[in-house]
Amino acid sequence: MKKTLFFTLCIALFLLLTFTVLAADKRIEIRDDEELLTAAEEADLASLPLADTGEVTFYLYTLNTAAANDYPLDNRVFEDCGIESGEAAVVLVIRTVRARTGGYAVSKFYYDFYTYNEAQSIFSDGDVDRILDDSAVYDNIKAGNCYAGAKAFFSLCAARISSHYEELTARRDRAPLTAAITGLIVGAIAAGCSVLGVFLYYRRKKHGESYPLEHYATLKLTAREDRFVGSYVTRVRVQSNNGGSGGGGRSGGHRGGR
Repeated sequence: MKKTLFFTLCIALFLLLTFTVLAADKRIEIRDDEELLTAAEEADLASLPLADTGEVTFYLYTLNTAAANDYPLDNRVFEDCGIESGEAAVVLVIRTVRARTGGYAVSKFYYDFYTYNEAQSIFSDGDVDRILDDSAVYDNIKAGNCYAGAKAFFSLCAARISSHYEELTARRDRAPLTAAITGLIVGAIAAGCSVLGVFLYYRRKKHGESYPLEHYATLKLTAREDRFVGSYVTRVRVQSNNGGSGGGGRSGGHRGGR
């Protein structure tokens, strides 16, 4: 009896530890090449409690660039962050641009929004602009408080993703009722058109021939000829945007920046 109780407690403890480790799994991966965050800030950001984001993973990537508009290419962000093929991901890139003002070296901060795969369709252009322009994101990152800005950014993204999945669930729940109502409407329209067609057919007046042409004139074709007048081929060059998508299970990329 004691051995059975002991083994039961061991199994329960093992399961508890397993679920604890899974629950503590990072949902924000951080690559801080510019060392803009302290170790404590990284740990706090990596374990940030967020709304339900499903399979979407968050990434923070900091680096230095030469100019304000010199944001990294889509495939570089994808590879540097270690995003897996087909993975739905949201990436916040924070860039420092160093310049000299009055003989002193200063750093200016810029940030960019990237989405990949399924996350690409979750965020509309309006969502992207709203998050990028949020005062808690913009004011903090521009002032160099990258921890607070990133925290606000990921919280806003998580809220949008959670809302997206709630909308999908509600749409699936409404699907049977919507299909039934649509079927009734289409059936009613089809029946109404049929009745109207029969009514108009029997109501119309039948008129005789105004002039019996076949009694007073005849037409005989003595020759027939097909003439080929030429053909034309039009070619249109389609420009492809390499920054918008890529192979190997990757689609999406840069959505905007400030």
